[in-house]
Amino acid sequence: MSLVGDRTAIATALSTVDGVTGHPTRPTVLTPGDAWPLLGPLDRADGYSFTATWRVFVVLPPDEIAASEWLDAHVDGLADALLPVGFVDQFVPVAVTTEAGDQLAIQITMRSE
Repeated sequence: MSLVGDRTAIATALSTVDGVTGHPTRPTVLTPGDAWPLLGPLDRADGYSFTATWRVFVVLPPDEIAASEWLDAHVDGLADALLPVGFVDQFVPVAVTTEAGDQLAIQITMRSE
């Protein structure tokens, strides 16, 4: 699959999770539940293929308690939804920088071929 195809497949998979809207690239205006992949390293695998590492961002509610509760309710669904398109390695809380200020998010690190 191409990297563009991977982005689309990841966005489509994310959109299957209740309360999540997957996008192939970062939306201009971010709202809770918006999610998109960002390409990380491309590592040489066996033969001539590459394994792509993706950082998938999901915007959380702005309140810290609500963000924690949202993540508790969605972490398994997010991991399960991404399984057909790659292997999920980790979930890490992050802040996404915007012109309006930082927004709480979860960064999901995953790999695909």
